Amino acid sequence: MSQTTLSASLSDLSTSSTESARSAWSNRAQIDEFDYAPVSPWGPVAVVLGIGSLTGLTNSVFGLGLAFVGVVVGIVAFFRIRASSGAVRGTGFAATGMVMALLCLTLGSVKLANAYETECPEGFLRVNFPNEISKKEFVYYGGGARRLHPDVAKFIGQKVFLKGFMWQTQYDEGLTSFVLLKDNGECCFGGKPKPFDMMVVHMAEGTSTRAYNGMVAVAGILNANVKAGEEEPVYTLDETVLVEEARTSF
Repeated sequence: MSQTTLSASLSDLSTSSTESARSAWSNRAQIDEFDYAPVSPWGPVAVVLGIGSLTGLTNSVFGLGLAFVGVVVGIVAFFRIRASSGAVRGTGFAATGMVMALLCLTLGSVKLANAYETECPEGFLRVNFPNEISKKEFVYYGGGARRLHPDVAKFIGQKVFLKGFMWQTQYDEGLTSFVLLKDNGECCFGGKPKPFDMMVVHMAEGTSTRAYNGMVAVAGILNANVKAGEEEPVYTLDETVLVEEARTSF
């Protein structure tokens, strides 16, 4: 009789222990589920912007703009996640993206400023081809005669530094002359440039250059032909001593 009672007690104890263990695991699962906090999407967004900010190190104005946005998003994301009192996670992502963007913005700005300051050769005047030359068309006076716009005339015969895009070069190397356009709209999409939008670049004697697909910077002596026809370039850049990929886009 006592053995039967003892067996029953042991059975009850085993059942009770099993139920207690199950209850403990159930409570633990509920606690873990309750404590789970999702990652805020702003954290990964800040990291992506931080990675994209690396383009700011290539003298890209767009890249620097992206880096600035990355800094702002990273800061906002960090403090919004902190303010959620644990409802969402991701401060590490936000901080990482913010720091990356800030470094790219700082270093990229310094690099771009240095490129702008050093790209124009000494003794040459920096001129904006689209705004200071191309937009200034002929001035007409009595009898239909024409002359250069006064704002352009002051550059004629001067050593100038400007930027543009090569157009329809027949060779990749050894170019002694080529046509320079104010932008890549016509050279890349089959347009027909206006006489004021292009100039013939003549390399200095004994020098040549290779062809470039992107924006180029050139330095030479600016001249003009007021008798140019409808499809003939108005401007020439003579004794050109510099043709290189533009270090900046402005």
